[in-house]
Amino acid sequence: MDVVELAARIQALSDDALDALVTERQAPPQLSSTFDLAEHLMADASIAQALRWRSAAELAALREGGSTPRLDALLLGVDGEALPRVRALAAGTDAPRAATPEPAESATAAQSAIDEAIKVSELVHRIAEAPIALRSRAQLPAAIGRELAAAVDGDPAQLEERLEPALLAGLVDRRDGRMLATVDADAWLASPVPDRWLALATAWLDATPDAPAIAGDASEQFPLADSAVLDVRARQRRQAERLGLADRGAPTTLAVDARERPAAARDALATHVPPVTASIYLQPDLSAVAPGPLEAGVESRLRRIARIERAGIASHWRVTAASVAAGLAAGEDADGVLEFLGGISLTGLPQPVAYLVRDTAARFGSVRVRSVDPVAEGGARSQARSDDEQLIRTIAVDRALASAGAVQAGPHRVTFRTSAEEALEALLEERYPAVLEDESGELVRREPERAPRPVRERHRLVARLRDAGFEVGEEERAWLERQLQTAIRERVPVRLTVTTASAPVEVELVPLAVANGRLRARDANRDVERTLPLSAITRVAGLGVAS
Repeated sequence: MDVVELAARIQALSDDALDALVTERQAPPQLSSTFDLAEHLMADASIAQALRWRSAAELAALREGGSTPRLDALLLGVDGEALPRVRALAAGTDAPRAATPEPAESATAAQSAIDEAIKVSELVHRIAEAPIALRSRAQLPAAIGRELAAAVDGDPAQLEERLEPALLAGLVDRRDGRMLATVDADAWLASPVPDRWLALATAWLDATPDAPAIAGDASEQFPLADSAVLDVRARQRRQAERLGLADRGAPTTLAVDARERPAAARDALATHVPPVTASIYLQPDLSAVAPGPLEAGVESRLRRIARIERAGIASHWRVTAASVAAGLAAGEDADGVLEFLGGISLTGLPQPVAYLVRDTAARFGSVRVRSVDPVAEGGARSQARSDDEQLIRTIAVDRALASAGAVQAGPHRVTFRTSAEEALEALLEERYPAVLEDESGELVRREPERAPRPVRERHRLVARLRDAGFEVGEEERAWLERQLQTAIRERVPVRLTVTTASAPVEVELVPLAVANGRLRARDANRDVERTLPLSAITRVAGLGVAS
């Protein structure tokens, strides 16, 4: 196959298929035409790079001159046959054909899947409660990363890969320098554990077409992989094992079913999920243990007044002054909190818990934060006021609030350079009983912020190639006629640059017939028919494109 024929294949791809091709084959974004892309894909360096990602079974197929639908999609093969240059380069490798592990049932994998679904849920919960301001390069701040990792009993260095399935499933998103939960997160969090797992697993599998090979030993399954490729495969294997899609070097039946029979995978996992409970063990040290997954209503309310310390099938919680204050700010009251905790506790209501709740309620709202006019306040943007003069003096000299620009402006008032929301967060972080109020003094109940449903952006090269089209020279005439015949059958509009006596003209036409070296077509804008010689066509765009 030559460059012209490969360019024709590329031009006929759907936008989604073209996007996957240029992304996985790591095509340079500066390519300017379909022919440039075809030449790039046929270059030895590009083929060698693609072969580094191929499994031993795929390499063996290419060495023997064969291909697979997956390899065809990457244009390493066409119609089940390896491209000649691809076969030649693959033949230069002596990597043995590694056996593809057979899928196996695994109770251990099922438990891992349940545990990971619960732990990823906790990460999504925390992001839903408080969007995270990201560092440069869209990275999580180290302190927040450590806190999130501790909540799921994980390694901070692997937190990003724990979050990746949630990003792929569209439950959280990086947007405008922050990580936020999306509009789909709340319904997902309220769904049963097997449904939550299925959403994560299918999103990950859709993004990881090499999943079966990933389950095995990376150096054996990907014999041409360099260190960078092996690092990616190792990360993917860890993700697969956590999600119950791989176990002991083999894919699991959960992985096969999640891809081919999602409902069966969900039902199979459900048989391993412990029964939900509405009870906890509440301790005098303000900690609590839920012996199994909590009923959705119980968990939702417990989250309003307690902080989860470690997520899992058996979760660990703690009641704190800050968590109770957050519940009060969300509309709870002391009597309601105590009644709820006493009702779900298998160990009664410990006295320290009751004291903490009542003391927090008594102090709640004693510091009230609102916005102020910067012009009238010498540049200050917010203030905190309280009837407790000693409390105001303490806030004014608290070094932890210096970065917020805390300045005492009277016996009952402190001003801040930050916004009211930022001042409130700073005060709550230091455990002051602060609440947000509006201009009339009414308590402001903050609505949770959600990002819109993520829309995956295609590789920028896709739009460039679609818009650019390509030049038609003498060598492409026969190919052009064949493609126009296809466009006639499928009624696909094309954009043509046509040479005229005065100057080249661009027209959009729907081809109707090709015969005797001439094209008959309908002008899409003027709804009239035109006939023009194929020899006059010097450029084509949009040919065979399907979204």
